[in-house]
Amino acid sequence: MGVFWWIPALVPLIGALILLLCPLWPIARWQGARSEYEIRANWEKFTIYMVVNIVACILLSWGSWFGAVEKTKFPEVWNFQITGMRHEMQWTTEESYTVEVDDGDTTDSDGNVHHHSHSETRYRTDLHGPYWYSINEYGDESRIDESEYGQWKNVWRDEARTGIHRGSSAGFDRSIDGPIYSCSWPRTFETVYPDAEIHKYVNKIRVSHSILNHGSATPQQKARFPRPADQNNVSPVLVYGGLNTSAGDVLYLRRISASFGHRYEIHPILVVFGKDESRDVVADVLAAWQGPNKNELVTFLSLDGQMVRWVEVHSWMDDTTLHATLRDELMGKPFTINRYGELLRKYVPTLWHRKHFTSINAYLHVSIHPGWFFLALVLSIITGVVSYRVIDKQVEA
Repeated sequence: MGVFWWIPALVPLIGALILLLCPLWPIARWQGARSEYEIRANWEKFTIYMVVNIVACILLSWGSWFGAVEKTKFPEVWNFQITGMRHEMQWTTEESYTVEVDDGDTTDSDGNVHHHSHSETRYRTDLHGPYWYSINEYGDESRIDESEYGQWKNVWRDEARTGIHRGSSAGFDRSIDGPIYSCSWPRTFETVYPDAEIHKYVNKIRVSHSILNHGSATPQQKARFPRPADQNNVSPVLVYGGLNTSAGDVLYLRRISASFGHRYEIHPILVVFGKDESRDVVADVLAAWQGPNKNELVTFLSLDGQMVRWVEVHSWMDDTTLHATLRDELMGKPFTINRYGELLRKYVPTLWHRKHFTSINAYLHVSIHPGWFFLALVLSIITGVVSYRVIDKQVEA
């Protein structure tokens, strides 16, 4: 960021020196000012010019810097539970609005035509709803559709009327009251309503020459193994062969992810390959992904029927006890989604410790393309020239 501070520090100062030394806006008698009025007007122009350019240069520098460091930010999946829902039925409200009414033209005694109009306040009846909302464990609301509300209302089985929108209407329109119904999660695992969002975080390793990254990926690797979060894929399981999953399997794993997400800040991913895939494929995936995200626990395994041929577990944790535990529990045994999920529920609460990148980001240097600096510089110079011309015309000397 340091180099970007030179722009708001120097560009307005250089512009001010040009104005004072030329002088384009004389602010003293010896510079050619003809009167005290002209001096005051030029001081006003000069002050406006400095304020406008300092503020503009700061904004342009910040904007360019944020654009330059955007390459260090990557999407990741946040899992959480929906803890409540609300259904607002249709209701009406009386709303006022103003219109301009044309009264036509009149002609005065001198033959001049005058146009007349007046404002009127009118009223209408607006219809609202119906609306369906979900409420997550952070307290945030999101709009959902009727079918989704109906699905989870039937799972939770505790819908109750909790309020009403009192209706109003204009004129002889009919007023409609809108009852409000709410549901709450009954706090059991079997009724968890999972949800997920994509957020961004800073990962300098992926854009630096650190020994911690996974090297360059080939176009073929990137095409076969795109980073899930980059594709808005929040699924907890990726299958490349060897396993058939049902909607119930995915829901089960999503419930586990949701129950962990808020408390442990984790996104478990199961990556499954068939019996003919060698362990080398893990290196291909990690190269294509440039490593897992900071909150991802990735379990790679190969299946021959139900038997696990090989297992690898990866994350950014310093203590890899969880990696070894999952590997030992899964290796050489019949695999089921339920068994994998139970292992996560058993070991993640005690062995998962999400790594924070603060210390790593502090010593990693990420080069910023000089084009961002020159973009901010050129735009700042253009702003200085344009603001001079506009101020010179708008403020009278």
